[in-house]
Amino acid sequence: MSKYEYIGAVLEFLIKKGPASKYAISKGTAIPYPTILRKLPELEAAYIIQKVGEGKRGAEIYMMTPKGALIAYFGGHVRTSELFVALPAIMKHVRLSLDELPAVSNPLGFILAELPFKLSRLEDLKVEEAVSILGAILVWRHDEWYHEIKKEKLKRLLSWEENYQILRLLIDSSINTLRKMSEQAMRLSERADDFLSEIEGLREINVETLD
Repeated sequence: MSKYEYIGAVLEFLIKKGPASKYAISKGTAIPYPTILRKLPELEAAYIIQKVGEGKRGAEIYMMTPKGALIAYFGGHVRTSELFVALPAIMKHVRLSLDELPAVSNPLGFILAELPFKLSRLEDLKVEEAVSILGAILVWRHDEWYHEIKKEKLKRLLSWEENYQILRLLIDSSINTLRKMSEQAMRLSERADDFLSEIEGLREINVETLD
């Protein structure tokens, strides 16, 4: 199994099954336990997964990070609906406010200038960048995940206040992003109009001078 196959298998298991111990990950992915013991610390050091608590008999429990979720998603290991269902368990260990998300503070700059580069280097994402992209995916692929998740399952998911608040944060961040993008686009449009008026005026002066 290659490095990318190994990472993909671990992330797919965690996003579909939720937080798990090293033994459960080994059993669920059919990766030998000694390999899990050797490789899991590398994923933790790269902030692809993280320890989130202890289980029975002090077993360390792991869950993927927002960056890990994006690697799993863009690697084709999970569907958007599976990502949506797993997000509360992932995000409950992230402490960020909306103002800290680059897609909220400077949406056009992040999406137009930074996002293409960020998507090509997922392993280097900062947590706030990963959360911004996750929020964008929820809005961008809304029709897909909403129709794949049965309404009763969605009701159960949202019946937990913490789940509701976490998903609300992600959606709110995307809404704020769209609003700020609209504001920034309006300012750019006004500047463009002023610039066009300016160059038209300069052209008229040049024409008059030539005449």
